[in-house]
Amino acid sequence: MEKEILLTLINKYLSNQATPEEEKRLLSYYDTLQKNKLQWDELLMGDEDATKVELYNKILLEIKARESAPKRIIFLRRWFVAASVTLLIATSSAVFFFKYNGSYFLAKNTTHSLNKGGIAPGGNKALLTLADGSKITLDDAVTGQLAKQSGARVSKAAKGQLVYTADNTLPNSNALAQPAFNTIETPKGGQYQVTLPDGSRVWLNAASSLRYPTSFNDKVRRVELTGEAYFEVAKNAHRPFKVVSNNQVVEVLGTHFNISSYSDENSVKTTLLEGSVKVLSIKANQSKLLKPGEQSNISYSNNSFSVQTVNTEGVIAWKNGYFLFADEDLKGIMNKFARWYNIDVQYQGNVDNLRFGGMVSRSKDLEQALKVIEQTGSVKIKIEGRRVTIMQ
Repeated sequence: MEKEILLTLINKYLSNQATPEEEKRLLSYYDTLQKNKLQWDELLMGDEDATKVELYNKILLEIKARESAPKRIIFLRRWFVAASVTLLIATSSAVFFFKYNGSYFLAKNTTHSLNKGGIAPGGNKALLTLADGSKITLDDAVTGQLAKQSGARVSKAAKGQLVYTADNTLPNSNALAQPAFNTIETPKGGQYQVTLPDGSRVWLNAASSLRYPTSFNDKVRRVELTGEAYFEVAKNAHRPFKVVSNNQVVEVLGTHFNISSYSDENSVKTTLLEGSVKVLSIKANQSKLLKPGEQSNISYSNNSFSVQTVNTEGVIAWKNGYFLFADEDLKGIMNKFARWYNIDVQYQGNVDNLRFGGMVSRSKDLEQALKVIEQTGSVKIKIEGRRVTIMQ
């Protein structure tokens, strides 16, 4: 797509003036770039840095102009899509907006090589614990069958993917057999994908675990989660799928949703992308039905239970390979960095009022991800081994 056409489409999309055909074209181009990882074509799209700066400035102007608009959620969705197009057309770049006292500042960074001894990003790492207690390090395991368990074959299908396949020919595979339970755990700096025996797919984020049966013979398909995961649940009207996590139970028949239940956060959050889910707060003994685009929030401190509309693209950005923040506090951002880069974070000075929005690829090394924040001029950052100090 030529530079002027791309700029025109993004500008019309941001200003809510794009026709359905133009929106479809822009989003189709975005999808193509994401799937094919296309590189910048300077002949068609012009100078890379100049074009990116122009696009960034358009986004900043729209943020300032519409920050107080009543339909801010709709705007944020549009901003995220446009920002995603902007940034994914040059995956070597990263960008952060810094907000302080109503003013916006922009920092951008281009690719540089990882310094010797620097901290690389996380990757596909996980530990599988079988029903008999034996453990398999999945990042070291070869592709192929790993084990046979009550009614299922366990295989490493590809890098970062574990698959359970139902097999009625195996011993103890009948419906009356006691299910065997497995647990997959990702460390800090790890992620992994699991296909469960019923065909449901689960993406585990860093520092997370999932406990599940090797066959779903009960009336309810039940799994237990710590940390964060994105679920694409296979539809089965006769067997509800339940996810038990910190202080809540999520029940679905078949849908797509994300659960974040890290113990070092303030609450457990469930975000629905399609279909419907019922979220039950165990301690408060309350339940709510979510609609697509909604997120439930159950506080760890007082068990308060609320539902709000959110930008789902930002919630599942981790699954798609990048960080995406919208006016998020610095400590929340650093918590995500800490899990992905396996670092400890300390603070000097008061950073509670610092908020950022922006995007950076999860494939970037730690120094680049942090440098882009530092270039806003809001904080100084010091890296010593795996300890990061944020200084106001």
